[in-house]
Amino acid sequence: MDKKRMTYVTMGFGVLLMVVLVLLVWGGRRQPGQIVLPEIQSDGPGMGEDSQDSLNTVSISPETVGAAIGVLSLSRPTAYSREQVVETFWSGGSGKSVTQVYVSGGSTRLDTALPDGAVRHTLVEAGEPPAAGVWYDEETDWVRLPALSAGQAGRMPAYETVRDLPPEDIALADYREAFGGWCVYVETRDGEDGYRDRYWVSVDSGLLVAAERLWQDEVVYRFSAGEPSISPQEESLFLLPDGSALQNVET
Repeated sequence: MDKKRMTYVTMGFGVLLMVVLVLLVWGGRRQPGQIVLPEIQSDGPGMGEDSQDSLNTVSISPETVGAAIGVLSLSRPTAYSREQVVETFWSGGSGKSVTQVYVSGGSTRLDTALPDGAVRHTLVEAGEPPAAGVWYDEETDWVRLPALSAGQAGRMPAYETVRDLPPEDIALADYREAFGGWCVYVETRDGEDGYRDRYWVSVDSGLLVAAERLWQDEVVYRFSAGEPSISPQEESLFLLPDGSALQNVET
């Protein structure tokens, strides 16, 4: 096949691939319950009393919120970094940890500042089961952890937990403006243990941006995340301190 014909074939394949992707995305946006995510109109009025008029939405309900969050998962970036803060509250005190998170595909690195000034580095590789390793500061020795997900390592709720909540466990679900953008908000009913949970999932990034656990209307746990920097991450971030790759290390 000559070069000119090869060029036409390549262009044709590219067009076909683009059509397939458009159809997939369009299909994903029409989940059961006719979920349509908010779309801010760039030439419309500013956000205010009439802000709902500038959104292309349908009502979110306990029955449809799982499908909406499933749609949002399609927009989650595969590579980004952001700061995450976890706060815990108890009678007479509180605790706080700040973690810088780096994500690239199935690899997640969490650098957590500890109260004594040290930094704990945790590397997690997705899989069944996931693999994880931890080390401190500039040490080259590291320790393999039991099967641990990136959410568990970051002390944040699993995305799937929010998506898969049974409708009967959800007290409230809607779209609302929070944390500098539009979010899908989910609040659970009080459990038998007296706890209930709140979640905010960003419509823009598809990421969980905040969560709270309450006990008898008192916040006992709070997760919050900064604006993600969506860009390719340095490959060296996802290597163990001795330069090896976690998935290549024998157990």
